[in-house]
Formats: sequence, C-alpha cells, structure tokens
Amino acid sequence: MDFDFDLYSRDTAQDPWPAIKAMQDAGPVLHNVRTGAYMVTTDKLARAVLTDTKRFTIEGTAVTIRFGREAFFGIDDKASHDKLRAIWMGAFTRNAVEALRPMITQLADEMIDPVQERLRAGEVVDLEAELCRSLPAYVIAHMMGVPMSYRDDVVRWSDALGAASVLPANADKQTHPAWLAAYKARDEIGEYLGEAIAHRRKNPGGTDLISQIVHSQHNLPDNVIISNSRQMLYAGNETTAKWLGHIVVALSERPDVRAEVIADPKLMPQALEEVMRWRPVVMASVRLAQPGGVEIEGVHIPEGKTIMPLVGCANRDPTRYEDPDTLNIHRKFQTNLGFGFGMHSCLGVTLARLEAQIVIERLLARIPDYDVAGEVIYNAFALRGPKVLPIALQKH
Repeated sequence: MDFDFDLYSRDTAQDPWPAIKAMQDAGPVLHNVRTGAYMVTTDKLARAVLTDTKRFTIEGTAVTIRFGREAFFGIDDKASHDKLRAIWMGAFTRNAVEALRPMITQLADEMIDPVQERLRAGEVVDLEAELCRSLPAYVIAHMMGVPMSYRDDVVRWSDALGAASVLPANADKQTHPAWLAAYKARDEIGEYLGEAIAHRRKNPGGTDLISQIVHSQHNLPDNVIISNSRQMLYAGNETTAKWLGHIVVALSERPDVRAEVIADPKLMPQALEEVMRWRPVVMASVRLAQPGGVEIEGVHIPEGKTIMPLVGCANRDPTRYEDPDTLNIHRKFQTNLGFGFGMHSCLGVTLARLEAQIVIERLLARIPDYDVAGEVIYNAFALRGPKVLPIALQKH
C-alpha cells in the first residue's frame, strides 16, 4: 500500500506517534511515495528483515559511508563480522562492564553537581547538554583510552556523524552541509586514531579497546582498525545519550512511575527497558533489497531499494504487546527491538543499561523533584532523542 510519510519534518520528530499508528493501521508493508522506500510495520516482519542477510543487506547503506566498509556493523558476511566483533566482546560482558560502575557513578555525580547547584539557584538547565549527551561519550572514550582532553571532541564528532545519519537518502553527499561536517568529523577521528594506533604499536601492553584491536591475533591493517574504532566511538555513546533523555522525559510525564521507582529501586531495570520499548531511539533501521529483489507479504521490492523496519511501529505492535501505547513498567518482559536484533544488534547493550541505571538512580537520589520546564526539542525521527531538554525544580 502506498503511504505518504515525511520522515524528515520537525513535526514528525516532535510527535511521531500519530503517524506510527496510521502506518500500523495501513498495513504490514508500505511504500513511502515521498521517499520511494518500503517500510514494514510489524514486530515479526521487522525481525525477519533484520536477520535475513540473504535477502536484505546493510552493506551499501549510509553506515558504510560514515564508518568505512571495514567496520563490522556494516558487514553482512558473518565470518568477517564475527571476527571483528569478537575482538571487543570480552570488554562488554556483564562482569567487565560491572567493573566500570565506580567510575561511571563518580562521573555521574561530578556532572550532576553543577546541575543541582544551578537548579537550586532557580535556573532552568538543559539536561541533555549538561549530562545525558556527554556522559556516555566520556565513558566510551575512557574505555578506548582516549585522553580527557579529547572527550568533548568525541561528543562533537559523534554529533556530526549522527546528523548525517538522519538526512534524506537523496541528500547530496558531496554538497549537503551535514554530510560535509560528517566527512570532516570522520577524517578528524581517523587522524586521531592513526596517531593512537602508531603509539600503541610502539607501546604494547595496554588494556583499552584501541590496544585490544591493534594487538589482536588477526594483525589487522590500520584502515580496518580505524573504521572499527571510529564506529565504536560513535555507536558507543549516541544511542545511550538519547535513551537517557527519553527516560528523563518519561519520568517527568509519569510522576506515578517515578515515585514507584524511587520507592522500589529494584523496578529500575524493567522501567528503563519499558521506556526503550515505548519510545525507542532507533525508530527506523535501513536495509537494501539484495540482487533479484525480494518479496514480503506479497509485495515485490526491487533490487537495491531501501527497506525500513520501523522499530517505532514494531515496539508498539499490539500482536506482541498488550496495550502497547501505554508505558507499563509491570508488563511481562519481552525483548523489544530498541537495541537492534540479529547479527547487527548492539554490542554495548550491557554497558548502555548500566549507564542508564546509574545516571537515573543518581539523578533521582539527588534531584527527585525535577520537572521538564519547557519544550523538549527532538533531533530527528529515525534516530530520535531530545536535542534540548530543559528541566527545573518543581514549584511547591
């Protein structure tokens, strides 16, 4: 069925849920007449597209332009993907991530200190800028052995790469300002990583993520190390930053849920997971139809055409979730697609969950009486999260 959906308007970014419901009602497979892309709206079909690399490919999408064709996130060949991903898997196990708890807790408190002081002075504070956006970037920079002096560069680089990721497919990649900024960020990251790699080759023995890939058993060339490390710097913080913003907003909108979580901290993990289901960061993934084209639910998708699993629809699929449009932290747990699915699911999901739990616990412990104090501005639809998140203390 043809459907006219503007993925790139400010209105869509601000409030996508009426369109999400309309697309669910329109059918499981839609052709977006505005962009030419095909979209799937159910959990079952989204999972099928995300796991079937014989019919759908991530290779050739904007991922490969931003990170390089050697980055494992954009490789469908399972052997090649798994070889590269496995280099870092040990750093993201539950025990390895749990060891970061003291560092993340200290960082969260250090960043909340000035926020709390300003709020007490009666100011309105943009929490996305002052906490949510930066903390995950600082954590992944620490894990990669990036010096403190580069922490704000990691944020800036990630923002530039992220801005290009949500542009229309027909945006001119040679002239569009956001693409030019992304190329510049990509090159700056590459220059930094080139120096970091050379230093680690001369000084083995480090335990950071760059050292791990430099000295892996595979003896990888610099261009492969740079592509994968560039990807890690970006993906290791972007989704978490936006998720934190969603959680802060959700707990402001639902003071009953906030009170429950404060009263019983054991509810925190399921509450955070439910926010990711209810308001996912990745609202739409992108794949291309493999040679020969594919058929979904009787709809033929020509070779090379874009197919978008709409995670925003899938995570509110009524055939999978009861009363899906309601935030319910007590619902029976079922995995959602917020962190991806299949081979290209998020490597750092355990880290993201720990960061979110620590940040929100510390925020509620220290500033339980915050409220959103103005318009929350969202950045885009496909990779959606607060860009501006003003908060203030509640007026009693």
